[in-house]
Amino acid sequence: MPTEMRLQRQLDHNKRLREQYELERISVSQASALLIKYCMSTRDVFVTQVWGELDKSEDPFMAQPKGCCTLM
Repeated sequence: MPTEMRLQRQLDHNKRLREQYELERISVSQASALLIKYCMSTRDVFVTQVWGELDKSEDPFMAQPKGCCTLM
């Protein structure tokens, strides 16, 4: 393998490592706390034990009746 190609691969690898290093990171405990907070404040229609049953009009997965016809 030519030396120039190896050098270019190393430079690209270095660049990717620098990009990863510059990413903002948070601790696992902080991420867990944020996840718990999100789950407790965001209503989930599939967890009826916690949030209760939904009205059919509120259910985003229920087919909504259409008020008009389509003619072709």
